[in-house]
Amino acid sequence: MDSYSDFSAQNLSSSANMSISLREQVGLNATGGPPSMSISRLFPALLECFGIILCGYIAGRANIITSTQAKGLGNFVSRFALPALLFKNMVVLNFSDVNWSFLYSILVAKAAVFFLVCVLTLLVASPENRFSKAGLYPIFATQSNDFALGYPIVEALYQTTYPEYLQYIYLVAPISLMMLNPLGFIFCEIQKWRDNRTVSHSKIKIVGLALLRVLQNPIVFMVFIGIASNFILGQKIPDYLENFLDGLGSSFSGSALFYLGLTMVGQTKKLTKGMFVALILLITAKL
Repeated sequence: MDSYSDFSAQNLSSSANMSISLREQVGLNATGGPPSMSISRLFPALLECFGIILCGYIAGRANIITSTQAKGLGNFVSRFALPALLFKNMVVLNFSDVNWSFLYSILVAKAAVFFLVCVLTLLVASPENRFSKAGLYPIFATQSNDFALGYPIVEALYQTTYPEYLQYIYLVAPISLMMLNPLGFIFCEIQKWRDNRTVSHSKIKIVGLALLRVLQNPIVFMVFIGIASNFILGQKIPDYLENFLDGLGSSFSGSALFYLGLTMVGQTKKLTKGMFVALILLITAKL
């Protein structure tokens, strides 16, 4: 009788362990619900990001890196590291797995914030520089540091539960660059025309200059090249090119965060009361 009880207990224990193991393999938690995001990895990711930013700020504050050197680092980040990272991820991206409804909702939300900030700026800004502010403020409100700061945080939270979220980082940023920012550049060109009426600017020329500024952006250019290469190469980067892109792309995150810290040096001295209020309102619009 005792041996039968021991045998039953062992079977129940084995069944329970197997059930737990199966739930873990399919990504469910102990309660049988959907997988939860990894909060435990959030603090190390934040420490990594803001630690590198702090190092950059200290280097700039102590004049270890001059403004000229910082400008060179910024050019490397924006013209080499980030375009390489975008190109690589655009090539290997599987567009059939993209939830386009989710992407459209992000576009609608960004567009709503963009136009709201633009209209409010046109209503309350001074007439002298109304159009330039109406062009720049919406860009500030909708543009975010998705790659250097957003990617490590999303990766820490969802890498083990919803890894497909990471691919949207590379799709959301080009939306702002290619669809919303040109509208802001058009307002800036209108302001330049109002300030210098001696130079004739047709409507077509203003729109053309705005689109040219967008196409000259290496990030936008490499997104188009990456999407075209996605279909040409069949979502596979050649081996001789993959290591090169990995080397450039892997240098982006740390360099961008360090450069962000460098650019923060001395910025508070330039803030007037009006600029500080505008900054608070723009941050509120982002939230």
